[in-house]
Amino acid sequence: MVVKSSRYHWVVRYAHWLTVLAIVLAYVLVDLVDDEGSEGNSPPSLMLQGHYLAGLAVLALLLPRILARLTTPVPPIVPAPKTVIAFAAHGLHLALYAFLLVQPILGILQVNYAGQLVSLPWVGWSLPALVGPDHAAHEFVAEIHETLGEVFYWVIGAHIAAALWHHFLVRDNTLRRML
Repeated sequence: MVVKSSRYHWVVRYAHWLTVLAIVLAYVLVDLVDDEGSEGNSPPSLMLQGHYLAGLAVLALLLPRILARLTTPVPPIVPAPKTVIAFAAHGLHLALYAFLLVQPILGILQVNYAGQLVSLPWVGWSLPALVGPDHAAHEFVAEIHETLGEVFYWVIGAHIAAALWHHFLVRDNTLRRML
């Protein structure tokens, strides 16, 4: 008799919660950077370096998360949701995964287009530049990066609201599968 797990594989769960921490850190640190002001071409502040590190952590956690998600069984939702709910959940998850990939890459491009490297001097390394300096591209990518960051407050909020709705109102195991 094969017993299916009622939870996601541990890699998926740990990567999920570490990603949550990295995203919260990235948002908090960028808000602190905004509060302290930016100095154009000056070296990145400690807060901005932390924002870079958090973004890189989001990107680094994505590959093992996707690989584990694709190669391990998905625990069923009990009771099974209606088709429209499952379809909406898949759409929301697709949007979240797109954000986890696109937002850090846009951040790297934004820094590179400004003629800088994503650098973490306190750990002694910098990411190689993906592109060269380009003021117009920097402004364009910066606007997209910021706008997506604001849009994803709402997407992340919808994800949290859906998890809580499933847990407290529908009373299925959706949230417990990730704990």
